[in-house]
Amino acid sequence: MAPRYRKRMLVLLCTAALFCSWFTLAFPGRGLAEGPNLVQNPGFELPYALLPGKENCAIAAPWVAWYIQGAPYETSQGYRVAPEYKAAIRGDFPYNRVRNGELAQQYFHSFGNFQAGVFQPVSNVPIGARVKFEIWAMTWSCDRENKGNCGGATSGDPSPMHLRIGLDPTGGTDYFGSNVVWSPENNAYDAWALFTVEATAKSSKVTVFVYSYPDYRSQDNNVYLDDASLVVVAPPPTPTRRPTNTPAPTAVPTATPVPTATPLPPPTLVPTVAIPTCPPTPLPQAAPTCQPCPPTVVPEQPTPCPTQEPVSIMNQLTSGDGLRVSLAGLLAIIGAFAIGFAVGRRK
Repeated sequence: MAPRYRKRMLVLLCTAALFCSWFTLAFPGRGLAEGPNLVQNPGFELPYALLPGKENCAIAAPWVAWYIQGAPYETSQGYRVAPEYKAAIRGDFPYNRVRNGELAQQYFHSFGNFQAGVFQPVSNVPIGARVKFEIWAMTWSCDRENKGNCGGATSGDPSPMHLRIGLDPTGGTDYFGSNVVWSPENNAYDAWALFTVEATAKSSKVTVFVYSYPDYRSQDNNVYLDDASLVVVAPPPTPTRRPTNTPAPTAVPTATPVPTATPLPPPTLVPTVAIPTCPPTPLPQAAPTCQPCPPTVVPEQPTPCPTQEPVSIMNQLTSGDGLRVSLAGLLAIIGAFAIGFAVGRRK
């Protein structure tokens, strides 16, 4: 590839990268689809339905207009009057009142303020899902056009618009209900601004709201709406199945068999014999007899021990064992004497 073509290719790639970066910054959060849009007629295109009891007033179906009608003393002075609703057309001056498509919804009142907006109930919402409501809005507020500071249909000395959007996750249609979750306010003078609010659906139907309340009775107090969406950004949480408590089997105690009692033999019945009772027969008294006398015991005489004759010492030494002992002693004396004599001589 020639160097000049390489340079052209590099320039094209850099341009494409810069365009992608600009698109991401200009339209944050719009690059990836988060789910199907659940809002009907999000671009406020045809058809438009006429408001009953109000001339030249129409709203994009199926959106619903709401407003607070003030007390007579308020409306007579231009406070809390019913605004007019009609379509804004792309080809009308100043040619920026429609963001996409051919039409946008506008509501307004000249030389007065209003507490008003639109809403739409949305069905087929998964209960427990996290949903996000978004809408693009723009306002125009000019205190007096003859001041010359509102050229090109821009805002001059504008009234605070208190513009915001809401989401009722329970599907209620009361814009002052306690369940409505509101976005921060933004005046959005002369330029389209994205409003966003999120909530967790508590019902299969939710309701989206737009609210505005300009403080001053300006000559021009206008609100423009386009490109609404309601999408599911997070599915309902998967319910955690609780563990089933399986009851432990109840042990049935085994009955210990009771030993069967051995039947006792029937008692033997002994027949009772009646013994006749006779009166005692007196015994004849015997004649006394003589008992023999006990024998006379003669005491025994002790037997005398035999008398031993006394033995002399000489007889003991010269007879029997005594003689042997005497001879042994004599020999011992003679030996001892001989030994003593011999020892004496040696010294």
